[in-house]
Amino acid sequence: MSRFVHVEINGLRGTEDLGGGLKAVFTLENGFDASNGKLLQGNREFGRQAFVGLSSDRWGALTLGRQYDPMTELIGDIAATSMWAWLGTHPGDFDNLNSTFRVDNAVKYQSPKFYGLQVNGMFAPGGVAGDFASGRIYTLGLKYVNGPLTAALAYDNINNPSVSALDSTVSPGQAGYVSPGRSPVFNGYASANVWQIFGAAVSYKIGQGSIGLVYTNARFQNVLRTASTPNTGNATFNSYEINGRYYITPSLLIGASFDYTQARDAKYQQIDFGPDYSLSKRTDLNLVGVWQHASGVDSTGHPAVAAISTLGQSSTPTQVAVKLSLRHRF
Repeated sequence: MSRFVHVEINGLRGTEDLGGGLKAVFTLENGFDASNGKLLQGNREFGRQAFVGLSSDRWGALTLGRQYDPMTELIGDIAATSMWAWLGTHPGDFDNLNSTFRVDNAVKYQSPKFYGLQVNGMFAPGGVAGDFASGRIYTLGLKYVNGPLTAALAYDNINNPSVSALDSTVSPGQAGYVSPGRSPVFNGYASANVWQIFGAAVSYKIGQGSIGLVYTNARFQNVLRTASTPNTGNATFNSYEINGRYYITPSLLIGASFDYTQARDAKYQQIDFGPDYSLSKRTDLNLVGVWQHASGVDSTGHPAVAAISTLGQSSTPTQVAVKLSLRHRF
C-alpha cells in the first residue's frame, strides 16, 4: 500500500517580554486534512495544542491549556516517530509516543536546565462530583543532555482513559459506551480504570550519525468487560526499539528502525526505512517504507492482524506501506 500524506498543521505562537527575563507565551495549533478540509483531533478548532503561560530562563516555564505530555515530547523525540511521524509509531500508539492523546485542562511545568538535567511535569485534575480522581491525568518527565548523549524518562498515569484521553463522552459501564480506541492493537483494553505508561530512551551521536534505544511499558489496569471490550483484568505491553540515522550529506539523512512489541496475547514486529532530503532549513522531502507483522490474538479477541498507524488494519498478519511527504515548518 502506498499513500501521499496530506495532514496539514497551522497555528500561532507568540511571546511578550515582561521584563526581568520573564515572558508571556502562547501557542494555538490546528490540525486538518488538506484533502477534504476536515478538522482532526476530534474536530477541535485547535486540537493539537492550545495553551498560555509564563516562561523564564531562570525559573522555567509554567503553561496552562491543552498540551503534549512528556511521553510524546521526550521519549517520542528519540524514537522513530520523530523521523516518520505516524508511520514510525509503535503499533496502535499504545504508548502515546506520537500523541494519540493530548492533555486538556493541564497545568504543566518545565524546569530550567541544571547541568544538563531538565524536569517536566503535568497535572490535569479531571474530577466529577464526589470523585475528584475521575479523569485525572498526571505525568512526569526527565531529560538529560551531555555532549553526544541524550537520555530521557517519562511516566503517565491516566484515570478513566476512555473519557480523559480518548475523547469518549460515555464512561465504561454506562449505557451506550463504545470503545473509543482507534486500533485493534489496544482498543479492547480502553475500558480500563487506569492506563499507565513508562518510557525510557537514550540516543548517542557518533560522527554524522546517531543510534537510539527506546523501551516502553504500558499497563491497562482493571479492564471492564463491555460489548466492545471483551477483556477483564490487566493487560501489559512491552516495546523495544532500536533506531539509527546518518547524514550522508548535510542535506540528506537516511534512517532505519526496528520495533518489537509484546502485548498480552499478541506480538508485533515493525521495520521502517527511508531518506529525508532538506530543500531548505524549513522544507524537506520525506520518504519511508514500513513493514509490520502481527501474530497471536489482538485486544478484540480476534487473530492479530497488522495495523500500521493511519492506514487502518490489514486483513492479513503482514502489511507494507510507502509514504512520501513534503513538509514545511513555519
